[in-house]
Amino acid sequence: MTSPSFPSVPSRVSTYLCELFWQRVRALLLTFDAGWRLRDIRGDAIYYGVDGSNPGQSVQMLRDLFIGLSIDEPQDLPFVELPNGTSAHLHLIPDRDAFHVLLLDAAAERDRQRATQQLGNEQALASQAKSKAIGQLKQIRTELERQHAKLEEAHALKNALIATLSHEFRTPLTSIFGYLQLADRRAHGDASLHEALHAVRRNATYLFTLAENLLEYGRSDGAAPLLNPTPVDLDALAADLDAMFRPLAEEKGLDFRVSLTIDDVEQPVFDEIRLRQILVNLLSNAVRYTRHGEIAAEIVWRGGELSAVVSDTGIGIAAAHRDTVFMPFNRGGHAGRKGAGLGLSIVRRMVDQMRGTLAFESEVGRGSAFRVTLPCGRERAAAHADDAIAPRFWLQGRSILVADDDTDIAHLLEALLGDLGFRVRVVGDAQSAVVEAIAGRPDVLLIDVELSGLSGNAAVYKLRSRGYKGRIVTLSATATSEAREAALRAGADHYLTKPLNVEQFVHVMQQAASAGWNGGGDGSVGA
Repeated sequence: MTSPSFPSVPSRVSTYLCELFWQRVRALLLTFDAGWRLRDIRGDAIYYGVDGSNPGQSVQMLRDLFIGLSIDEPQDLPFVELPNGTSAHLHLIPDRDAFHVLLLDAAAERDRQRATQQLGNEQALASQAKSKAIGQLKQIRTELERQHAKLEEAHALKNALIATLSHEFRTPLTSIFGYLQLADRRAHGDASLHEALHAVRRNATYLFTLAENLLEYGRSDGAAPLLNPTPVDLDALAADLDAMFRPLAEEKGLDFRVSLTIDDVEQPVFDEIRLRQILVNLLSNAVRYTRHGEIAAEIVWRGGELSAVVSDTGIGIAAAHRDTVFMPFNRGGHAGRKGAGLGLSIVRRMVDQMRGTLAFESEVGRGSAFRVTLPCGRERAAAHADDAIAPRFWLQGRSILVADDDTDIAHLLEALLGDLGFRVRVVGDAQSAVVEAIAGRPDVLLIDVELSGLSGNAAVYKLRSRGYKGRIVTLSATATSEAREAALRAGADHYLTKPLNVEQFVHVMQQAASAGWNGGGDGSVGA
């Protein structure tokens, strides 16, 4: 085969390029006359499946490919699939009274195009998968939003339930504690009756503490608790704790003691409900997890600070569980133990609310000791010191209007206030309270917040807007600072929570009555 020559290229280079081209493209050149008779075959015939000794079938196949095409003009058929499976580019080249058919290998280019096509297919599939994934993510987001809405609704329902339960617990307990106090005052020196009443009150307090634990755990973190510091009788508190837990400890064969040291002339002032919760929870845990030995509670009031150490010789707390011991539902890693595991988490919350400190030491098999330190409610202490209980004669003849739709509580308040010397009138709804207060101008209005129809706060606001200047005390089962602020903003002078602390109730009533007609509803002396 004669090699072509290239301008300005040495013949040796031209020959090399020609040979390289023929090797790379695996060229096959077939020369035909005008009647498609094969004249010459040059190149790699075997690769394309052309039998040089019997080319008839191959010639016919090529001829069929060019049917309808002029052999007098150059023709180009790209990517022709040959019978032996190879792929070739076919070129027809006219040459005077003959023509040439040139086959060039198209396998590499075919593979590249297939790869490109495959990539395109994969991209299309990826795009479809992406679209599907986006659709699924949208569905998931919609579902998450739906679930979030349900959780928010459940959370709102939970808060509403907690508020309802708090009211439902505190309202009857107000009657229980109030009537117990009233009965105790009227027992006229009957020691056995006094003892029985104290036992009922002590156990009612214990049940109230347990109920408050559950309500405290369920209460929203955003609902700030209302601390209600009042003078605390530590002797009575220690005696109550001894009476509550000594029988439980002795039933298990444990020694039990409660010691009290008072080394301060100042009267201790704390939120008594929360103080009881703390000590009851710590002692309950000590009894639950102690099998042998003793349990001790040491209470010290000194330097305006109360410290309490509850120790036991129980199972102890392993080091691995000390970081989680104050978490809810934690039982110190002792599977199968009774109790919900809420006690210590409630203690931590109560201590934090009272701005105290809580620490413990424990050794597995030897027991635990929990130390609580609480600062005195000094602001309250000062307030009680400055505003000593007014003499009884200040209240003789003073008038008070009571608005409460709970008959038992209304009768209780009427009895307590009557004993204090008030002239008492009772109504059962807020609208009647507004009418009676405007008409009768009582020295004090005592109104429940949670009244059917018009609420107590709405009634107070209406009275203040009409110029009512008398002292107003609101009573509520909602013990949060938000509820207190709402009542004071409405125009109340004092805010009391259920169940009533009788001593505090008496003090506030005397304070309100002694203020006479000087009230303005600014809440500056709110209890």
